Amino acid sequence: MRISLELVPRTVCSLESNLSCAAQFNLIESINIPDLSRFSLRSWEAAAHLHQLKPALRFIVHIRAQDFALDQPFALMPVLRSLQIEEILVIAGDTGKTQSPYQTQTVPFVKKLRQEAPELKIYTAFDPYRSNIRYELEYLKEKEEAGSCGFFSQPFFDIRLLELYAEYLEYKTVFWGVAPVLSESSRQYWEARNRAIFPKKFRADLVWNTQFCHQVMQFCTTGNFHLYLMPIKVDLALYLQSILGKSAFSLTSED
Repeated sequence: MRISLELVPRTVCSLESNLSCAAQFNLIESINIPDLSRFSLRSWEAAAHLHQLKPALRFIVHIRAQDFALDQPFALMPVLRSLQIEEILVIAGDTGKTQSPYQTQTVPFVKKLRQEAPELKIYTAFDPYRSNIRYELEYLKEKEEAGSCGFFSQPFFDIRLLELYAEYLEYKTVFWGVAPVLSESSRQYWEARNRAIFPKKFRADLVWNTQFCHQVMQFCTTGNFHLYLMPIKVDLALYLQSILGKSAFSLTSED
């Protein structure tokens, strides 16, 4: 099981602080860096800076398909090679919230990258709340046929829904997403914005979220899957200690 931690590139200072915190937990072997239009620091710029601080860590850079033209060479490839970045996560981008002139879609962009940079491991996004299970599974198959080697999911909050998807994704490379929800307003955000599903017994506290994360970790270990931690609006040190501290859970990190 691999554990990858998402660090949002708000500022260089916050990134450095969060990376220093994450480096204390040996189970974290890779860092995901999203590329968000509301921040000036791009994902590959953040990776370049963090790579200097922790060159032993893997960095998975998020790339927005709509920011690149299909009829032009992928301009970031020299940067990724110089940083020895071998894994990227291709996402579509925020529709309607960008000034990108290309509006390139994920599937054709993945096909383009597979041809131009066959050495890259290209992951794509997995959203269990986008539409329905059949639609999402068909979309994942389309991405895989285009060249995606695996998937990073949006956060799950109900282990039963995760297990249902996992039945159809057996033997696939999947990083199952987990994010702490520690307030009712945060839960309402996930339900309204992402149409997320919470179990009736959900509690917006650290204890419930820790126990749920341990459930997913155990499932990943026995099912040969991976874990994607997305700590949003939480004390990072406290959260990581609660789920990865020696007294909390014991796992062996393997590729």
